[in-house]
Amino acid sequence: MSEPEILRCAQDDKAFMPKKKLRIAVLMGGPSAEREISLITGQAIYKNLDRKKYHVTAVEMTPDSRFFIPDQKKYLDLQNKDRKLFDLIFIALHGSPGEDGTVQGMLEALGIPYTGPGVLSSALAMDKEKTAEIYRVHNILTPDFIAFGPKEWGGERSAILKHVKKYLGLPVVIKPTNQGSAVGTAIVKTEKKLISKVSRIIKQFPRLMIQQFIKGQEATCGVLEKNDQAFPLPPTRIIANAGEFYDYKSKYAPGGSTHICPADFSSSVNKKIQTLALQAHHALGCRGMSRTDIFVADTGKLWVIETNTIPGMTPTSLLPEAASKAGISFPKMLDMIIESSLQK
Repeated sequence: MSEPEILRCAQDDKAFMPKKKLRIAVLMGGPSAEREISLITGQAIYKNLDRKKYHVTAVEMTPDSRFFIPDQKKYLDLQNKDRKLFDLIFIALHGSPGEDGTVQGMLEALGIPYTGPGVLSSALAMDKEKTAEIYRVHNILTPDFIAFGPKEWGGERSAILKHVKKYLGLPVVIKPTNQGSAVGTAIVKTEKKLISKVSRIIKQFPRLMIQQFIKGQEATCGVLEKNDQAFPLPPTRIIANAGEFYDYKSKYAPGGSTHICPADFSSSVNKKIQTLALQAHHALGCRGMSRTDIFVADTGKLWVIETNTIPGMTPTSLLPEAASKAGISFPKMLDMIIESSLQK
């Protein structure tokens, strides 16, 4: 997409106005490790949806995966009598089962429209191993890695360590393949620490990846859609204040990070970041929104790390912040996500 086309998409002030007030359920919470962040994201969406256009209901997915309306103190039966209550589910769930295609599959089966990407795209983007494979198919530069589960770590540890030494080097990044918000992610600099960390983390998560460490600066770039056309938002450079990298504490603690948006890289680097974010969005089949994390290496190369299909929308979140820099208010951004979902 050329720069003028991107500008037209971002500055299109044609307001989305449904023919009738849409009944929107904001689905938040869930049983994952990211439950508390999801609740904050969901409340931010709930508060910013335009009441002139929508009847809005906050729906909490409980830790035991039931659906509850806090304001009415009642449970929903979406599979039977309550499936016609809403015109659209705005998914504000982070982690599994809300971000990995599971909830999307349930809603597809029930014929209930929802925001964000479909089942396959959600599943692929949530699995960091599969995401990296998709990037490579589309010639998107991403760090090398090795992925394994508890069985391999128990029986093939020496082979895994040999692979790390030969192809990845130290330091490396350890991360679960199916978690967001940097849950379980760590940077390790010695083999002893690597063995210790993996041995502990692998008890919590079914599959891990050890990834090549990229020395450089962290960046991210959101993508939205307007009239079926995806366009990138201004890139953001991220400075982690609370940790060694943009970890859970840096993401969500007050003052945990500094966001420079638009990023203070050169204009050519910023354009490359935007292009990569668009490429990742399309490669994974995203819809409505996404946010892709990218490292600008000290060598000058740009490395794509992962793509978030349901980016956080907390008070410190990057997507609404970047949208505002493009002249898109929080309510307008939500309108765009809803409109793209209804165009499916």
